[in-house]
Amino acid sequence: MAEPQKDPAAVRRARQTLINLMLALGASVGILLTFMMVVPRDDSNRIQPVDYISIAQDVRSSTQVDVIAPAPIPTGWWANNARWRDTTADGVNYWFVGFVGPNNQFVGITQAFETNPTWISLKLVDFEIVDEFKPNDEFTLTEYRGRAENKSGEKLWIYTAKDSNDAVLISGTASRDEFAQFFKLANLPFND
Repeated sequence: MAEPQKDPAAVRRARQTLINLMLALGASVGILLTFMMVVPRDDSNRIQPVDYISIAQDVRSSTQVDVIAPAPIPTGWWANNARWRDTTADGVNYWFVGFVGPNNQFVGITQAFETNPTWISLKLVDFEIVDEFKPNDEFTLTEYRGRAENKSGEKLWIYTAKDSNDAVLISGTASRDEFAQFFKLANLPFND
Protein backbone atom coordinates (compact mmCIF):
# COMPACT_ATOMS: atom_id res chain seq x y z
CA MET A 1 0.00 0.00 0.00
CA ALA A 2 1.34 3.35 -0.94
CA GLU A 3 1.72 6.10 1.58
CA PRO A 4 -0.52 9.10 0.91
CA GLN A 5 1.20 12.20 -0.46
CA LYS A 6 1.53 15.04 2.07
CA ASP A 7 0.56 18.46 0.96
CA PRO A 8 3.81 20.53 0.81
CA ALA A 9 1.94 23.63 2.01
CA ALA A 10 0.66 21.78 5.12
CA VAL A 11 4.19 20.54 5.94
CA ARG A 12 5.57 24.07 5.55
CA ARG A 13 2.82 25.50 7.82
CA ALA A 14 3.50 22.84 10.50
CA ARG A 15 7.22 23.57 10.40
CA GLN A 16 6.59 27.33 10.54
CA THR A 17 4.27 26.89 13.56
CA LEU A 18 7.04 25.09 15.44
CA ILE A 19 9.57 27.78 14.49
CA ASN A 20 7.16 30.53 15.60
CA LEU A 21 6.59 28.74 18.92
CA MET A 22 10.35 28.54 19.54
CA LEU A 23 10.82 32.23 18.64
CA ALA A 24 8.01 33.25 21.03
CA LEU A 25 9.52 31.15 23.83
CA GLY A 26 12.98 32.67 23.23
CA ALA A 27 11.52 36.19 23.21
CA SER A 28 9.63 35.53 26.48
CA VAL A 29 12.77 34.24 28.21
CA GLY A 30 14.73 37.24 26.88
CA ILE A 31 12.14 39.68 28.22
CA LEU A 32 12.12 37.90 31.59
CA LEU A 33 15.93 38.04 31.87
CA THR A 34 15.91 41.71 30.89
CA PHE A 35 13.41 42.52 33.65
CA MET A 36 15.44 40.52 36.17
CA MET A 37 18.57 42.50 35.31
CA VAL A 38 16.89 45.93 35.20
CA VAL A 39 14.59 45.84 38.25
CA PRO A 40 16.48 47.04 41.36
CA ARG A 41 16.52 44.79 44.40
CA ASP A 42 16.81 45.96 47.98
CA ASP A 43 19.52 43.84 49.59
CA SER A 44 19.60 45.86 52.79
CA ASN A 45 18.81 44.42 56.18
CA ARG A 46 15.09 44.71 56.81
CA ILE A 47 15.44 44.10 60.54
CA GLN A 48 16.17 47.42 62.16
CA PRO A 49 18.35 47.70 65.26
CA VAL A 50 16.43 48.30 68.47
CA ASP A 51 17.41 50.59 71.33
CA TYR A 52 17.49 47.85 73.95
CA ILE A 53 18.99 50.20 76.56
CA SER A 54 15.94 52.49 76.56
CA ILE A 55 13.59 49.48 76.48
CA ALA A 56 15.41 48.03 79.51
CA GLN A 57 15.11 51.38 81.31
CA ASP A 58 11.37 51.41 80.58
CA VAL A 59 11.04 47.88 81.97
CA ARG A 60 13.02 48.82 85.09
CA SER A 61 10.89 51.89 85.77
CA SER A 62 7.55 50.18 85.14
CA THR A 63 8.22 46.85 86.88
CA GLN A 64 10.93 47.72 89.43
CA VAL A 65 12.85 44.68 88.10
CA ASP A 66 16.55 45.09 87.37
CA VAL A 67 16.91 43.53 83.91
CA ILE A 68 20.21 42.76 82.19
CA ALA A 69 21.22 45.17 79.44
CA PRO A 70 24.89 44.59 78.60
CA ALA A 71 26.62 47.72 77.38
CA PRO A 72 28.62 48.57 75.47
CA ILE A 73 28.31 45.54 73.22
CA PRO A 74 31.28 44.31 71.14
CA THR A 75 32.12 46.16 67.92
CA GLY A 76 30.04 45.05 64.95
CA TRP A 77 27.19 43.68 67.08
CA TRP A 78 23.71 45.19 67.25
CA ALA A 79 20.48 44.43 69.10
CA ASN A 80 17.64 43.13 66.97
CA ASN A 81 15.14 42.31 69.70
CA ALA A 82 14.30 43.39 73.25
CA ARG A 83 11.08 42.52 75.05
CA TRP A 84 9.53 42.04 78.48
CA ARG A 85 6.92 39.29 78.91
CA ASP A 86 4.79 39.29 82.02
CA THR A 87 1.60 37.67 80.75
CA THR A 88 2.91 34.24 79.86
CA ALA A 89 0.80 31.11 80.07
CA ASP A 90 3.39 29.35 82.23
CA GLY A 91 3.53 32.19 84.77
CA VAL A 92 7.24 32.89 84.28
CA ASN A 93 8.01 36.55 83.61
CA TYR A 94 11.09 37.12 81.50
CA TRP A 95 13.22 39.71 79.77
CA PHE A 96 14.85 38.87 76.44
CA VAL A 97 17.43 40.78 74.44
CA GLY A 98 18.94 39.42 71.23
CA PHE A 99 22.13 40.49 69.46
CA VAL A 100 23.40 39.85 65.93
CA GLY A 101 27.10 39.80 65.13
CA PRO A 102 29.06 40.87 62.07
CA ASN A 103 28.97 37.34 60.59
CA ASN A 104 25.25 36.73 61.32
CA GLN A 105 26.01 34.89 64.54
CA PHE A 106 23.67 35.63 67.40
CA VAL A 107 23.54 35.79 71.17
CA GLY A 108 20.27 35.82 73.07
CA ILE A 109 19.99 36.63 76.77
CA THR A 110 16.86 35.56 78.63
CA GLN A 111 16.47 36.64 82.24
CA ALA A 112 13.61 34.65 83.79
CA PHE A 113 11.96 35.27 87.16
CA GLU A 114 10.37 32.66 89.42
CA THR A 115 11.09 29.80 87.04
CA ASN A 116 9.97 26.26 87.66
CA PRO A 117 11.46 22.90 86.65
CA THR A 118 8.98 22.52 83.78
CA TRP A 119 9.94 25.87 82.28
CA ILE A 120 13.65 25.00 82.44
CA SER A 121 13.00 21.52 80.99
CA LEU A 122 11.14 22.97 78.02
CA LYS A 123 14.10 25.24 77.27
CA LEU A 124 16.41 22.19 77.24
CA VAL A 125 14.37 19.92 74.95
CA ASP A 126 16.79 20.16 72.01
CA PHE A 127 20.00 20.40 74.07
CA GLU A 128 22.39 18.06 75.86
CA ILE A 129 24.57 18.91 78.83
CA VAL A 130 28.26 19.56 78.23
CA ASP A 131 29.61 20.82 81.54
CA GLU A 132 28.63 22.25 84.90
CA PHE A 133 30.63 24.99 86.60
CA LYS A 134 30.09 25.52 90.33
CA PRO A 135 32.91 27.61 91.78
CA ASN A 136 31.09 28.20 95.07
CA ASP A 137 27.79 27.53 96.79
CA GLU A 138 26.21 30.72 95.45
CA PHE A 139 25.57 29.83 91.80
CA THR A 140 25.72 27.16 89.10
CA LEU A 141 26.52 27.66 85.44
CA THR A 142 25.55 24.74 83.21
CA GLU A 143 26.65 24.53 79.59
CA TYR A 144 24.61 22.78 76.89
CA ARG A 145 24.93 22.25 73.15
CA GLY A 146 22.24 21.70 70.56
CA ARG A 147 21.60 18.07 69.74
CA ALA A 148 18.56 18.39 67.49
CA GLU A 149 18.96 19.24 63.80
CA ASN A 150 17.30 22.64 64.25
CA LYS A 151 19.72 23.49 67.13
CA SER A 152 22.89 22.12 65.57
CA GLY A 153 25.81 24.43 66.34
CA GLU A 154 23.87 26.33 68.99
CA LYS A 155 25.17 26.69 72.53
CA LEU A 156 23.26 27.44 75.73
CA TRP A 157 24.35 28.37 79.25
CA ILE A 158 21.98 28.50 82.21
CA TYR A 159 23.03 30.52 85.23
CA THR A 160 21.12 29.81 88.43
CA ALA A 161 21.65 31.23 91.90
CA LYS A 162 21.40 29.02 94.98
CA ASP A 163 18.57 30.69 96.87
CA SER A 164 16.52 31.89 93.92
CA ASN A 165 14.15 30.55 91.29
CA ASP A 166 15.46 33.12 88.83
CA ALA A 167 17.64 32.03 85.91
CA VAL A 168 19.63 33.62 83.13
CA LEU A 169 19.89 31.78 79.82
CA ILE A 170 22.48 32.83 77.28
CA SER A 171 22.28 31.05 73.96
CA GLY A 172 23.30 31.41 70.35
CA THR A 173 25.78 30.57 67.64
CA ALA A 174 28.63 32.92 68.56
CA SER A 175 32.13 31.75 69.39
CA ARG A 176 33.09 30.90 72.95
CA ASP A 177 35.18 34.10 73.20
CA GLU A 178 32.19 36.19 72.06
CA PHE A 179 29.99 34.50 74.67
CA ALA A 180 32.62 35.28 77.31
CA GLN A 181 32.41 38.97 76.35
CA PHE A 182 28.63 38.99 76.79
CA PHE A 183 28.90 37.18 80.16
CA LYS A 184 31.38 39.81 81.31
CA LEU A 185 29.15 42.66 80.11
CA ALA A 186 26.19 41.09 81.94
CA ASN A 187 28.31 40.78 85.12
CA LEU A 188 27.93 37.00 85.16
CA PRO A 189 30.72 34.49 85.82
CA PHE A 190 31.88 32.40 82.87
CA ASN A 191 33.85 29.17 82.80
CA ASP A 192 36.39 29.72 80.07
